[in-house]
Amino acid sequence: MLPVACSSDDGGTPTTDSGVDTGADTGPLDPLAVPCTDTKDAVYGAPGALPADKGAILKCSPADTIAKAALQAKVDGIGYKGKALTSGYRSYRILYRTERGTKTPSAGYTSAMVFLPDTPRAAKLPLVLFGRGSRGQAAKCAPSRLEPEGAYVQGDYDAAVLPLVGAGYAVIAPDLSGYANFGAADNPVAAYGNANDSGKALLDGSRALRKLVPSILSDKVVLVGHSQGGHVALSGAALSGTYGVDGTLAGVALYAPLWLAQRTWGALLLLADVYPIATEPTPNAVSIWYHYTTSELLDGPGHGGDVFKADKRAAIKTFVESDCWAKNYPKLEALGTKATDLFDPRSTRPSPTPPPPARRAHRRPGQDPLRDLAGPLQGRPSSLSAVKAPVLFMYGASDTTIPPQRVTCADRHDGEGRRQAHLLRRPRPGPRRHRPRQVELRRRLDRQRRPRRDRPGGLRKGQGSDPRHRRQARHLRPDSPERLSSPGRRRTPRPSTGRDYRPIVCGSKVVAL
Repeated sequence: MLPVACSSDDGGTPTTDSGVDTGADTGPLDPLAVPCTDTKDAVYGAPGALPADKGAILKCSPADTIAKAALQAKVDGIGYKGKALTSGYRSYRILYRTERGTKTPSAGYTSAMVFLPDTPRAAKLPLVLFGRGSRGQAAKCAPSRLEPEGAYVQGDYDAAVLPLVGAGYAVIAPDLSGYANFGAADNPVAAYGNANDSGKALLDGSRALRKLVPSILSDKVVLVGHSQGGHVALSGAALSGTYGVDGTLAGVALYAPLWLAQRTWGALLLLADVYPIATEPTPNAVSIWYHYTTSELLDGPGHGGDVFKADKRAAIKTFVESDCWAKNYPKLEALGTKATDLFDPRSTRPSPTPPPPARRAHRRPGQDPLRDLAGPLQGRPSSLSAVKAPVLFMYGASDTTIPPQRVTCADRHDGEGRRQAHLLRRPRPGPRRHRPRQVELRRRLDRQRRPRRDRPGGLRKGQGSDPRHRRQARHLRPDSPERLSSPGRRRTPRPSTGRDYRPIVCGSKVVAL
């Protein structure tokens, strides 16, 4: 299965945004350190002159005030099963200064929602930065707007944020750069999966929230992310050492993070017949969002359509600027039946990157198909080795969108050989399932990249067709973390503990739920 950004199919209901109290038991809060008298529309309009100070608050508008009882009823309605909430909240929309991930870093700004508990769990609260899941790249898709078009995935957002603030934490959830003042000449559209663009926007949220309510925050900063927001949170963690964060990074918690090299979306073009737009709308939409928005960010305004067929470019632009995450996308179905109907043929041919000369003799067909499709856009930092804070990955075995066997972040090690993260999975009995799409991808890549026999340092005769020399797919069995690390070698599976979720020990760290 091609991995795609996770989002609920159950839909949701936008939060009431009346700007007035809902309930009667909200307590006093320390006054904000900056004025908050702007209108909602002003937050999403032109920011004015941008100051040099990152995190500077440009606009601020009051939003909802929700009492504890009303908040408890809301989270119960979306399936919350945790401890009883202890706080209601007051929320604000803000616009703050950040930096864009353009080729030459440039000043930018992002809108965000701020949630402040009326009953803080401590005198000084850790600052929680939340990376939200995929929503679409159009202005109306920004989660803080609470537009009807975002209702389809609003339940994901509420399920992640509301229990945190209901437990007494202060939370800021950036929309990410590009949504506010949408379409302005100096404001590229939000780039899907670009680590520099989204990671910086998230980290500057720590500076913005500290400027807004400095009196209630401790030095600790925690990054939380779901799906695409997991990619954002991990990008922020990887960049925190060089770009900086206002405080000390104390931990990173992730729900089904999309921690994949974004060139993955190019692999869709090799399997276009397997992923028709009508029946597999999500990978097609994400591939378009990624390629269009990244080109706009790095190549400049007007270049988003360069990788698409000339007669499709106007319609693709309309799709990106108007459609939010949905069950299907009629605009795309009207353009063709599969991805190769939309992309310029020159963009659909793989561009193998040869290995270094010292390793050429050990190359095998299909050794790393997605890496060999690499273009210049990596989409994420190459390593989390600089992150010293604990990192928690959580995947559900019933997740058909980003299943745990498709993401191998739990295998990353720090510079001293310790595992950098934990992977929690729900045990599920049964044999390993056949994955025809993965097999087909490897076969097609092998045919396209089979080396010539006369190449210096190439493979021996017959080696390209021998399945023993092909790359072994690293699968996780549903009931154990078994891996195939080399041909003919199998690691002993760990026994199941019988718990709903069981911890996997990484180094000296154990996660227990």
